[in-house]
Amino acid sequence: MRSTLFIIWLATAPGAAAQSLAVYSEFRRINPQGEVAAPDRGGRPREILSPAVARNAFASFHLAVSLPPNVPFILHIGQNPENAVRVVVYREIFVKRGKEWIPDSLEQVSLPFRGLIPDDSRSVAFWMDMWVPDTGPARRIKVEPQLNFGDRWIIYPMEVRIKHVRVPPVAGARGAHAQIGDPSDTAARPALQDYLCGGTQAAPDGPLTVRRMIGRNARQDMALAHQLEARLGRDNITSAMLDALGASDLRAWCEAPVFPTDRGPEWYLRIRDFLFRAEDP
Repeated sequence: MRSTLFIIWLATAPGAAAQSLAVYSEFRRINPQGEVAAPDRGGRPREILSPAVARNAFASFHLAVSLPPNVPFILHIGQNPENAVRVVVYREIFVKRGKEWIPDSLEQVSLPFRGLIPDDSRSVAFWMDMWVPDTGPARRIKVEPQLNFGDRWIIYPMEVRIKHVRVPPVAGARGAHAQIGDPSDTAARPALQDYLCGGTQAAPDGPLTVRRMIGRNARQDMALAHQLEARLGRDNITSAMLDALGASDLRAWCEAPVFPTDRGPEWYLRIRDFLFRAEDP
């Protein structure tokens, strides 16, 4: 509660509007102004306070540090218990598409990271990649992004729920790449389409990007879906996926796949939520 109140105080203090540390799902890319990038708008962004994660799998989030230009800052990730998950942080590199700057390439950074906001920006964006080991119980842990500037601290109070489900090994970095200017869920669509309709959409290896990471995470989800068929039944899993898509007829959808465009890219998280609940007691 204390860290939550501190964040609220900073956000409401006079002259502090540009001082923030925000966490978003992997499907909400953040532009240099600290706003959700245009392709990823629509719907209400999901609050990332108590995210569910699977064991033996990656979970990913965007971090946005917003400060006045040229203010030195330090970014770190705290955990309780220590080393409960493996965290790797990447700085996101912006690419211009039309009038929009969109984060895409990823450059790994060491923690704690020391940086500045560029003169022409209000925010710096990061990709936080968590690996949740197969060992250990289902439990709640603290994974808290921490921002220091001057004598001030902002702590984002994130309680991660490690679920009972375990993702089986996922082979290869496969799946067609989305274009940078496409909505972020486009990178997850090939894996979902492969599961529902059969086949494997392959793409050559390339540089590490946000799009590739989203595709990797979607392939984890589909590997879990295959594993859960023995328990849930493929028909039940397919029905839940079609419901998230706003469709009802699998054959018709596979003949002419249509993905939601009016709910923002986080519509996909309904599928992940369903899979992660599968082994709840």
